[in-house]
Amino acid sequence: MTPEIYAEAICKLANIAQGDTGGSRVAAQVLLSAYNGEAFQLNIVDLCTLDKEHYQAALSVIRGRNELGTEPQSFLENGDQIFKGLWKQWQRYHVENRAKSTCNLCYGSGLIPEYPDDETNYSQTTCTQCEGKGY
Repeated sequence: MTPEIYAEAICKLANIAQGDTGGSRVAAQVLLSAYNGEAFQLNIVDLCTLDKEHYQAALSVIRGRNELGTEPQSFLENGDQIFKGLWKQWQRYHVENRAKSTCNLCYGSGLIPEYPDDETNYSQTTCTQCEGKGY
């Protein structure tokens, strides 16, 4: 494992982790567990959700964290800010919250479409049922 491969994998996962898809959730779990394994833990079965490219990136992050011994945020410009944002965005998957039931309105994302009848507008707002917590 080289620092370059590790950095590329972190960047690839960070890009999708900032979204709100199933792959985003898994990418965030990989990154946050590499960042702070006490607070966020990866469900290995969730790796099945990733396409081949992002699955390989996830494995590279796991290997890089172990073999290089360097936290992932140090490989990104503004890494501390990015990881704080991921922490907040994916708080639903913090170890204290994992066992809680997922909100059935936002499906755990904490967000709902602002204009649900407009298929061209992707704006989102805080879920009114769970108040953005996802559970």
